[in-house]
Amino acid sequence: MGNKTAVKGLAVFVAVMFGIISISGCGTVPKKFKQEVSGIKSRVETLESKVEGVESKQSDIERASSEQAQRIDDLKTRAERPAAKTNIYVGRKSQKSKPRIKEIQTCLKNAGFYSGKIDGIKGNNTKKAIKEFQKANGLKADGIVGAKTWEALSKYEEGAAQAPGRAEEGATK
Repeated sequence: MGNKTAVKGLAVFVAVMFGIISISGCGTVPKKFKQEVSGIKSRVETLESKVEGVESKQSDIERASSEQAQRIDDLKTRAERPAAKTNIYVGRKSQKSKPRIKEIQTCLKNAGFYSGKIDGIKGNNTKKAIKEFQKANGLKADGIVGAKTWEALSKYEEGAAQAPGRAEEGATK
C-alpha cells in the first residue's frame, strides 16, 4: 500500500501544482496571446481597408487628371484650328469679332478706302473697301483680310499714312 499512497500523493501534488499554475496566470498566457493576435489582425484589416480607400481615391484623381489633360489638349487643338468660315480674317487670328472688324475699318479709313461708320459690322462697304485696298496694293482682291492683306493694311493703324492715289480720288461710301 505504500506504493499506492505514494502514487496518490504524487497525483494530488500534480493536481495541486496544476491548480496553482492555473491560478497564477500560466494557464491564461495562451488566452492573452490569442486576444493580442486577434487585436493585431483587426488592426491589420482596418489598415488594409484604409489603404484600399486611398488607392481608390488615388485612382479617381489620376483618372480625373488624365481627363482634364485631354480636355486641355482638345481646347488647344480647337484654338489652333481656324474658326468658322468668314470672309474677313486678321493675321493669324481668324475670329470674326467687332474689335477686329473695327480695326480693319479704321485702317481702311486711314488708308483712304473707307468712309463709312466704324461700327464693327462687316457690311458691303467694308467688303468693297477691302477689295479696293487689295487691288491698289497688288494683292489678290478676294475681300479676305489674310496675313498678306493685314500686313499691308496694319501700316495704317495710326492714321499717319495714306494709300497711294486714294486721298485725291475720295473714299468709297
